[in-house]
Formats: sequence, structure tokens, C-alpha cells
Amino acid sequence: MDLNNKLRIATRIHFALLRHYSEGVPVSDLLKGVAGAREALWVCEASGIDELVTLARQFEAASAEEVLSTRTHRLNPPRASQPPRAAAAPQSLAWPQDSSDFGVLTPPSSFAPPAAVIPAWLKPSTWLRRAAS
Repeated sequence: MDLNNKLRIATRIHFALLRHYSEGVPVSDLLKGVAGAREALWVCEASGIDELVTLARQFEAASAEEVLSTRTHRLNPPRASQPPRAAAAPQSLAWPQDSSDFGVLTPPSSFAPPAAVIPAWLKPSTWLRRAAS
């Protein structure tokens, strides 16, 4: 079990104790394993309330699994060196050599299409000249 699962169980224990006994144990204390947390787990197990008993057992199982995984990790640490990755395939085209893949190297002005020819009757600036003539 991971820390998230242990945190979820500790939160459920906190709220279940609040609901049944109007007193909870801080979730951080449960996660740290201080004396008050052990006492709260004993109260849960001795309460006879199925929900609290189940949560206490789940929390103890999660703690035991965490200790076991920590010990296993110490005995068998993950390998630091990974096998080397295959080299990237060589580029056969000339353009990828000059590109950083962040944009086009050619200025945008060279890509602009030629300006469209707008007929004179669509230009408002020519309307008055026509009316005056």
C-alpha cells in the first residue's frame, strides 16, 4: 500500500472517532506513529464497532506493508544505471539540421501571400471622390 492509501485510512479513522466518540486523533499523529496514535488504534480495536475495528486493522496492515517495502527496498535497491537508449535515427533531410523545432527559420514575410487586389468600389476612401465627380 502506498502513502495515499494510508492517509485515506487515517482520515477515515479520525472522522469515525469524531462521529462515535466526539474526539478524534490528528491524522498527522496517526501517520507519524506517535503514542497517541497507538492509543487511538487500541480504542478502535476495543470499541466493538465494526467500522472502527476494520479501519484499525487496515491501518496496521498498511503500516506493516510500508515497513516491509522499506526493508525490501534497502536490501534490493533499484539499479542506478539504466541500459543506454538507442540513438536517434539520423535525419536524411537537410532542413531538420537547421531547425530547433520551436519555429520556422524563414521570416514570416516570405510566407505571406500577395496582397489581394480590392476593387475601388469596396474602398470607402474612394466613395467621396466618386460622388464629387
